[in-house]
Amino acid sequence: MKKRVFPIVLIALTLAAAMAFYMFTKDPLAKEKSEISKSKDTPVESITVDKSTVENTYKPIPLNGLALWKNEKESQSSYPDGLDQITPIDDSFNNYKNNYYGYTFTFPANWTVDHHQVPYYTRFFNEDFRLDITVQNVDENWTTPQGYIKETIESVSPFITSNHKWQQSSLTFQHVEYTREVISGIENDMNHYSYYFISKNKLVYTFQLKSTQASYQRQKEAVKTLIDSFALTPIVEFDLNAKIKTTIQNTDLTLEHQYKTLYIPKNTFMMGIYTPNSYDIDTLESSIQQKIGAQMFYKPINSEYDPYTQELVDKNRLPIITFLYQEENNQNNKVVVKNILNGSYDKQLENWARQIKALDSPVLIRPGNEMNGEWSEWSSPNHYNDPDLYKFTFIHLVNVFKAAGATNAYFVWNPNHVSEPYYQWNEAAMYYPGDEVVDFVGMTSYNFGVTKWHGYQTFEELYDQLYWDYSRSYYNKPLIIGEVGAVEEGGNKAEWITQMFQDLSTKYPNIKMALWFDQTHSPFDLRIQTSPASLNAFQNGMNQSYVIKQLQEKNKE
Repeated sequence: MKKRVFPIVLIALTLAAAMAFYMFTKDPLAKEKSEISKSKDTPVESITVDKSTVENTYKPIPLNGLALWKNEKESQSSYPDGLDQITPIDDSFNNYKNNYYGYTFTFPANWTVDHHQVPYYTRFFNEDFRLDITVQNVDENWTTPQGYIKETIESVSPFITSNHKWQQSSLTFQHVEYTREVISGIENDMNHYSYYFISKNKLVYTFQLKSTQASYQRQKEAVKTLIDSFALTPIVEFDLNAKIKTTIQNTDLTLEHQYKTLYIPKNTFMMGIYTPNSYDIDTLESSIQQKIGAQMFYKPINSEYDPYTQELVDKNRLPIITFLYQEENNQNNKVVVKNILNGSYDKQLENWARQIKALDSPVLIRPGNEMNGEWSEWSSPNHYNDPDLYKFTFIHLVNVFKAAGATNAYFVWNPNHVSEPYYQWNEAAMYYPGDEVVDFVGMTSYNFGVTKWHGYQTFEELYDQLYWDYSRSYYNKPLIIGEVGAVEEGGNKAEWITQMFQDLSTKYPNIKMALWFDQTHSPFDLRIQTSPASLNAFQNGMNQSYVIKQLQEKNKE
């Protein structure tokens, strides 16, 4: 759901936009994760982080493509083996075969391959280029190959320098080139792009090349040679859940610091909320006669530090700060991504970092959530179809906080549960900045009641598939529900809330936290107190022993 600034500015979603990004149900086999020979899924018994006395030795991650893609390549996932394979041909070339989507080609042996997310993308890269390959089944989007290609290049149409098509055997090819301005905050910025689209019936194989001006022509020729060797192979069916359901861990979570500590034992979770007015949480606590463990609020990226963060910690609540990639009182927010990368907001961010460091208590930072929705001005369709730009902003924020010694700041990467546009190149995994900078993976999905696309959805219908998708793709990362809510109309909200608490405690052990979006979001009234029955259900849920209700005290020396 598109965000609002708290406590100053409230940004409302239009009904059309709200319905648009919840209109789809993801196909479990259409997008998931894998690897070639072995899955990178090192199990853990517990997650304990004690940064209370750690000397700051953080080395900032360079804002360049090579560092980013290496970090992504080394990120963990848990998929069945055999989704793809690489076979040496000679000293100069290898053969790549994708069994999941059914295609093969020849590529230079000195290219690095990232294939830890095969059902989403396969990537080839070095210091001079990046080639991402996705496969789109256009039947899932009620469109045609040409409709898909047209929509894919629509947002970059002002920057296109060439566009031509040709036929070869039974395949249709299209090559599109475009450029953008260089962003000074990115080292060795790659601002020249090519798309190669290969269409066959309902499938479109999409190759996006990105390179520097100096290397672009050479890399384009290498990709053209690859394209000329492209051939279709039989598709192999896989059960993408088979491995993760035997390897997923049920762990304790401890974030230990000098003043306060967050401890969430296995089979428990912390419940928190977002309220449009900060002190509404006190009223709700009074109504349910229970403490609420966490509170989220929204701040524009250029905002000054909010001392309410300290108030939350002093009250044993976990602060969760969502930094919207929007400037306060500014409508021209498409420049924000570039401004972040150029350091325009570093003064404000450094102050946030210093103040949070001084808290000696865990604080969660959620930068630019719902980046996979085109309603977010920081999404890929709004930035040259290049998700790397968002990933660089995430890394930049982590760099700023860690360089200031704010080791008690933990970073939440939180996409929306479906992407808009609903294409593979815009899937959440395309925006993941890598395990090195992500501490928690967030999920967002709402029960908006009966719509033209579905009935009143249960909590399990909203989150079960998402849980396994994310557990596979971002293995060993604790999950949180960054936003959740339900309406009364069309079903029984009180029963829905009761089932949510039960499911979180029994079915989804890796979800360590859930945040209720306690606001009317026209026309959807998501507030907890929409009826006495719903309030009572929430109160009963909060009374359960498996709900963590506050930070733990630790004497400050």
